[in-house]
Amino acid sequence: MGRQSAEQKRQKKPSSFAVKADTTQGCLNAPQGAMPVFESTGPTGHRKRMRQRVLAQGAASLADYELLEMLLYVGIPRKDTKPLAKSLINTFGTLQAVLEAGEENLRQISGVTRASAAVLQDVACVADRLPESGEESRQFLGNWDSILEYADVYLANAPRGQVRALFLDSRNQLIADETVPAFLHEGSSHEAMACIRQAVALVLQRALALHACALVTVDLVAENQTLDQSLAQNASFVRELQRSAPLLAVEVHDHITIGWGEWRSFNHHAGPKF
Repeated sequence: MGRQSAEQKRQKKPSSFAVKADTTQGCLNAPQGAMPVFESTGPTGHRKRMRQRVLAQGAASLADYELLEMLLYVGIPRKDTKPLAKSLINTFGTLQAVLEAGEENLRQISGVTRASAAVLQDVACVADRLPESGEESRQFLGNWDSILEYADVYLANAPRGQVRALFLDSRNQLIADETVPAFLHEGSSHEAMACIRQAVALVLQRALALHACALVTVDLVAENQTLDQSLAQNASFVRELQRSAPLLAVEVHDHITIGWGEWRSFNHHAGPKF
């Protein structure tokens, strides 16, 4: 009887393999209607979780490769972009280097599509136009077109008959647009020259106060004058400004006279209609 009882016990005792098999079978056959452990698997579910994370915690909570991973979503709609994001950072070194790599270099990496390379370049372009920390956004006035466009937009309704000074930084970006103090055009040569020197001194004092590296003066022609008359009238002021400014390491790019849909440059004497 004792032996039979032991055998019966061994027969009733389930093996460890059977338990493991039964447990696995239970996992594979989850009760109908039960909530899954993960809402979704694959790229679609991962992307949804990433977006939810950004909405809840902000983009600053993401690592560099995760930011890059999300940027790649645009050009790669149905694929896990995390391996590619990590590969790009491993190849170029940093997120910034990836954004500045250029389309030709990016397309050499397996998996980078034309669309995704274009998106990364667009992001780099936007970042380049953002002001540096603690610095306001400044308008570029480094060529004729930009200066004339600025005058056409921002000085169109300004009172005529005044001279304005456009103070620029080292990148030819506008720091300030201010009216030049009025100075005499007539009277004795000594009196007029003293008034001109005083106006020049005030302009250069402002340039130093603003830490300007260069400036452009713009003459808004009075209604009773032609462009050539106004240009000749302000010639003494411009020459004195061009003589004095370099002594203070300030460059005078030019003096421009604008009116009647035309412009004249003191350095080039005349310009085409705009």
